Amino acid sequence: MMEIIDSKTWIEWLLTLAKLCLAFVPVLFILLLIPMERRGAGFIQDRQGPNRSYVKLPFFGKVRFFGWVQNACDGLKLFFKEQYAPANVNKVLFALAPAIPFGLTLLTPCVLPYFASLNFTFGDTVVHIPAANIDTDVGILLMFGLSSLSVFGTVLSGWASKSKFPFLGALRATATSISYEVCLGISMMGMVLLAGTFSVEGIVGWQEQHAWGIFVQPVAFFCFLLAAIAETGRPPFDVSEGDPELVAGYHTEYGAMQFGMFYMGEYGHVGINSILMATLFLGGYSIPFMTTADIQANLGTVLAVLFGICAFLALAFLHMVYRWLRAFNKGQASNKAEINREYLLYKTIAWIAVPVFIALAIVSGLFIHPEATMVNGTAVYGIGTALGTAALQFLVLMIKTVFFCWVWIWVRWTLPRFRYDQIMHLGWKILLNIALLNLVVTAIIAKLVMGGN
Repeated sequence: MMEIIDSKTWIEWLLTLAKLCLAFVPVLFILLLIPMERRGAGFIQDRQGPNRSYVKLPFFGKVRFFGWVQNACDGLKLFFKEQYAPANVNKVLFALAPAIPFGLTLLTPCVLPYFASLNFTFGDTVVHIPAANIDTDVGILLMFGLSSLSVFGTVLSGWASKSKFPFLGALRATATSISYEVCLGISMMGMVLLAGTFSVEGIVGWQEQHAWGIFVQPVAFFCFLLAAIAETGRPPFDVSEGDPELVAGYHTEYGAMQFGMFYMGEYGHVGINSILMATLFLGGYSIPFMTTADIQANLGTVLAVLFGICAFLALAFLHMVYRWLRAFNKGQASNKAEINREYLLYKTIAWIAVPVFIALAIVSGLFIHPEATMVNGTAVYGIGTALGTAALQFLVLMIKTVFFCWVWIWVRWTLPRFRYDQIMHLGWKILLNIALLNLVVTAIIAKLVMGGN
């Protein structure tokens, strides 16, 4: 054991430990997805969304931060509500069930690469840090194995509640999960076949060198998207908690933070599946038309473009704020002065951000010019360039992930809930057959074009 510890430098151990924090990315996504869904629902239904709660700040008055304060209040309410369990329940399983889906949101993403493996010079040595916390050649299989365990929380909650409605909801969740996980696995096999590896980083590397998965496997992407939505029990596939039929389904008997853990587990899995879809079909952390080596060699230019885009987005935000305020002030609202004081804070932040981003873009373009050291014919850069590239790739992956999260929200608030028989028919008789046919066609084309290599 001491030989293993001594074989690593202190910087390797420090970065390896820092990588463990990436396991909390899906948990942090919960803080984004809940207000994003509530505001998105308001946008789709042509209403404002949560906007009642606020904090008072000097000079700016009542500030609501676009509904974030409301969500913080709802979260605090769940923390302080009383934990209640009905009589005659299996108390051990009843308490364990909500922890399973939430706990798996920490374990599942350990095989996902949020950036390319780090290779940099540190003193006289070349340091290699794997991209994922669990670096394995069968990462995609391990991830599917871990994610499929989340249904056990649903099953245990229905069984332990000793009530017919939760039990029926648990049975429905089990059937839906089994049905669509088959399609989920077959859909992603096309990308595995093309990339020639079960390694998630290998699949991203193939897309970086060739084309994104959504272009070479559009049918698989469509099947994977529908199967992922159904597998997590999101509307319109949420028959396991169908309100008109089962009260609240498998979590009918749960309240307070036990219900909150189910709630957060669902959003955590939405985040994980969105990261997975971005990784398999949108190139993951890769930037279009640029490899990792290209980013490192032109890091200053890439940062300058990024900060320029941020400055443009800040100006676009200011334009929307001013336009909305002009329309609002023409109305007959009684709280015009209060709203204008609140939005003065947002305008101030945006006006400060614009020159800061412009200055950062200029400094990056003029002063950041990484120098490489040739090691066995390969250019290796310093730790600053490696970490800067990793941060850029992480940001790119998060942007793609947020896009898919919005697709999930869009689907939820657009389509009505399907019947249980319709969901089973779609999964077994339509999607599964399409996914199998796509896999066969992909195998034939891969054999003809690539010769099986």
